[in-house]
Amino acid sequence: MSESVSRSQTMPLFAGEQKPDEDAQRQPGFRLSTFEVFNWGTFDGKVHCFHPRGTTSLLVGENGAGKSTLVDAMLTLLVRPGIRNYNVAAGATKKERDERTYIRGAYDRTAGRDEKPQIQYLREGSGFYTALLATFSSANSGKQFTLCQVMYLTASGDRKIFYGFDTRARSIAEDLGGLKSGGDIKSAMAERGFQVTESYKQYHNWFQRQVKFRPKAMDIFNQTVAVKDVQRLDQFIRDHMLEKKPWNDKVSSLLQHFAELSEAHRALMQVRQQSELLVPVMKWGKRYRKANEQLQEARDQHDSVSLYFDQAIADLLRPLCQQWQLRIDHLDQEITVLDASLKTKRSDAARLEHEIAHSGGARLQRLPDLIAAEERQAESKRDKRLLFEAKLKQAGIAISISSSQQLEKAHARISETREELRRKRTEAVERLGKKEYELGRLRERLDEDNAELESLRRRKGNLPDAFIEVRRALCQAFKLSPSDLPFAAELIAVDPEHSRWEASIEQVLHSYARTLLVPDDLYAKVSGYVDAKRLTDSRGRGARLTYDRVAPTSESTARSTSAVSAELSLPDMLSYRDDHPLAAYLRGEIRHRFDHLACETVSDFQMASRRAMTLHRHVKQNHRQHAKDDRNQENDRRSFVLGWDNRAKREALEQSIRDQQAVVATCQSEIVSLRQASDRATSLLTVLDELSNTTDFDAIDDHRHEFEASQLRLEKAKLEASNDRVKELKSKLAKINAEIEGLDTDRDAYFDERSRTQKQLDDGKSTLDSVDATLASAQSDGSLETVQQYFDGIASQMGDRTLTVENMGRLPTLISHELSLRVGQLEKDVQPIRDNLTKSMGRLLTKFPVFESELDPTPQSLTSFESLNERITQDDLPRHERRFRQRLKEKVLQEIGLLHGSLEDEREEIRSKIEILNEALRRLDWRPGTYMRLEPSDTSDAEIRDFRRDLAGCLEGTLDGTDNANEATFARIEKLVGRLRDDANLRWREKVIDVRNWFKFAAREYDAATGDPGSYYDGGTGQSGGEKGKLAFLVLVAAIAYQYDLRPDDPSGDRFHFVMVDEMFSRSDDTRAKYALNLFARFGLQLAIVAPLDAKAKVTESYVGMYGHIIKDPDTNRSELISLTAQQYRDVQAEENLGG
Repeated sequence: MSESVSRSQTMPLFAGEQKPDEDAQRQPGFRLSTFEVFNWGTFDGKVHCFHPRGTTSLLVGENGAGKSTLVDAMLTLLVRPGIRNYNVAAGATKKERDERTYIRGAYDRTAGRDEKPQIQYLREGSGFYTALLATFSSANSGKQFTLCQVMYLTASGDRKIFYGFDTRARSIAEDLGGLKSGGDIKSAMAERGFQVTESYKQYHNWFQRQVKFRPKAMDIFNQTVAVKDVQRLDQFIRDHMLEKKPWNDKVSSLLQHFAELSEAHRALMQVRQQSELLVPVMKWGKRYRKANEQLQEARDQHDSVSLYFDQAIADLLRPLCQQWQLRIDHLDQEITVLDASLKTKRSDAARLEHEIAHSGGARLQRLPDLIAAEERQAESKRDKRLLFEAKLKQAGIAISISSSQQLEKAHARISETREELRRKRTEAVERLGKKEYELGRLRERLDEDNAELESLRRRKGNLPDAFIEVRRALCQAFKLSPSDLPFAAELIAVDPEHSRWEASIEQVLHSYARTLLVPDDLYAKVSGYVDAKRLTDSRGRGARLTYDRVAPTSESTARSTSAVSAELSLPDMLSYRDDHPLAAYLRGEIRHRFDHLACETVSDFQMASRRAMTLHRHVKQNHRQHAKDDRNQENDRRSFVLGWDNRAKREALEQSIRDQQAVVATCQSEIVSLRQASDRATSLLTVLDELSNTTDFDAIDDHRHEFEASQLRLEKAKLEASNDRVKELKSKLAKINAEIEGLDTDRDAYFDERSRTQKQLDDGKSTLDSVDATLASAQSDGSLETVQQYFDGIASQMGDRTLTVENMGRLPTLISHELSLRVGQLEKDVQPIRDNLTKSMGRLLTKFPVFESELDPTPQSLTSFESLNERITQDDLPRHERRFRQRLKEKVLQEIGLLHGSLEDEREEIRSKIEILNEALRRLDWRPGTYMRLEPSDTSDAEIRDFRRDLAGCLEGTLDGTDNANEATFARIEKLVGRLRDDANLRWREKVIDVRNWFKFAAREYDAATGDPGSYYDGGTGQSGGEKGKLAFLVLVAAIAYQYDLRPDDPSGDRFHFVMVDEMFSRSDDTRAKYALNLFARFGLQLAIVAPLDAKAKVTESYVGMYGHIIKDPDTNRSELISLTAQQYRDVQAEENLGG
């Protein structure tokens, strides 16, 4: 829909064409000549015009008639958006009216059906547009220009505005009629001679170039419209000469960031307190662990004393018993030899005595028999000796036996060799047992691999048979297909393109791949079966099963649609069985739980801030947890489970079976060798046992009989050669008797030694049997191996004392007593440490009960406390400190710095504005020869002074950066923010962040000629109300004159001379009102005075050249503007007076 405007719709302001009077023509600068509105607020349907023609005008009407609507139209044309004081006469807020409400023609607010207020509009929907236009003319130069705005609402309710301007006088009816809402209005306006833009800045800059005012001129125009009361200079300057800056957004941002900082500080304080409470726990825990270790070691040493000395006594007595036995055997041999020698000697002596008594040829006759007997004995014993020596050689003992000492030496070697052979046989038997066990394990593994290979040949997947068997039982129980209950591994496979990552992917998904996926509708059956049954594989062995309850599709899909990284990660290297209904769920789980970044280098792996893995199965779960499992070879496919093609795994198993068969053959060969070694040792031990039976040297002493035979042959020769037989026999008898006496002495000495040695041996064997039994029992139950680690400590306790046969009865008791005393002392030492440890643990748990579920105040929980301390000191505390510092430095202090700097900048800006006003005031007389100067000073208000001090204080010491400095800064900020945040301090907050309140404004009179100061006006005391109002109006006009760049003595300049005031004089007395009007007139300012229909308006009549009366039709809610010249207005009044 379009709406056109024709000239016939405009309201004539004059009965006929009238020219402005001569006074108007003489007024300086650009002045409002024409003001027009179309479809603006309640001015609806036609063009409403007002033609002040450069003169001061008065617009009057009842409340609600539309006066402020026209004021707001002028503000829309001249003042930048955002600061316009819309409907300020009614005290409305800036958001109550805006361009949208005026475009739609808002006129009333009524209650709707839901009792909520609803705004009533004259213009609903779209298809219409609004136009505002003002033309300004300069009588002195003959120049003129027009400003206009055309606006409409889009279908979405957004406003669209086009700004037009021209150096000619234009009108809405002739130049803006017939435009189409939503059409190409901009082009249409341009075609009609307007310069058009959608930029307010470009529009305003053109306006400024025409009239050459200062940048803030329209801001003071905006403030002037809002001036109502000029009773107090101080308040007047704050409210009307200075713009209030909106700092609440910065304060809100500060409060928000401080809330985050406060939370970070609370968390940091909590973690610091936890860390501080853990310090004594760690201190006493370290001392307790050391003391307890010493105590436990002492206890273990004390408990091990008995077995230590049993072992020591066994080690001492066993070789001694062997030595004593060998000595006894040797002594027995010596005694036997001596007995045989004595018997022989005594027999020889008897024969000699007999021969002496019967001296003759009998002896010579018997000697050949005696010689033959000795030779037979020699030959028999020689054979035994040679056999004995041969067996010694067989056993590896190279000794020739020619004396009893050599036989004793041989038996010592036999004993040593026997121990060595027993040791070797024991080692061989032990190795044989291990090899046989290893062979059994190999055969078992081989059987399992064969069974696994057969299982794989019957199916396509890679999972071990045990998992398949568990599922088979499940499916059989509920008549399900294996595809109804798939394992995760059966639905995913490594993409061949990424096969080099296969080992690492298998490592990451090792556990999850073996997870059974249970659809939600089967969950109750499966969980009930699993809970009731013992899960077993095909061999009846217990099995382990993990399973996921799969959520409905909507839930799984939500997870699967998580963000995808551009970097290559584990999920990107997988293929899925997309034809299976659970594939979508599995894809989402994999991406959510196993999004491990694929890192080609370890440096990339180390720098990764998320889950990651390398080609070598090195896996990172988070910044703390890492793992690498090399128990299987990297490319050992036998342990791979992913995918639905098992050919590669079958080939790996077949190769493994071949390799294992080769290992089995090698193991069997080693077993044969070990058995042969054991049998060989057993055979040699049998030989040594046979050799041990030969303990009597005389049984193999062939040399003695050879010697006796040689002696008898010599005797025979001598007897045959000599006749002095008796003499020789007696000499020989004496010699034999002497030998018999010596032999008896030796025999008695051997018997005495043997008795002593036998007692030592009996006692030693008894003791050895006892300790061996104890050691054997300890060996069988494993306690001996356990306590052997404490033997070195017991040895240290013994010092330089050595165990001997003499002290072995009392030394163990002495050492046990010493260790018992040490245990008692250590128990006394550890008790106060334990008490301090548990107390410090209790203090932490009392302060932070959250840890009670995982920690107890007992020494047994020390490891858990240490883990907690490590987590807090290495992770939590640095993380919270970084977060606190970051939020303090980068957020809160930045916000405070910005707020403080902005407030201080505004403070300097206010001082600059006051100086600008003072430049204008310097040109105005206060009294003849004097002028006024505004003097701002810092307010003495304690609340503002304290706020400024506290705000600046928050920024002190922030460069230090230490924890103490940060805490002090936080405390200062917390105090300040606490007040800013408290809603009860809303009045205080609004007051202290309004920089205008930081100043106290006063004025001082100065002599224009000398510059000497005179009267002082502080705006509150000491002057009459008239003087205060007069001073306030002086400041206002000075501000306008400065911003408009006006000079009273230079009326020829084409500057902007238009001012609009809305009910400015409604609260002023006539004297102050006339003073203000004269001031405006002195600078040649054209006023558009808006006032209600009351007596106050009469004070302006002598200054007004054009009247406008605004009325509103109560039936249609539309406003009308009726215009009268001053003469017409006076004529109407005269008629009313005559009629009255």
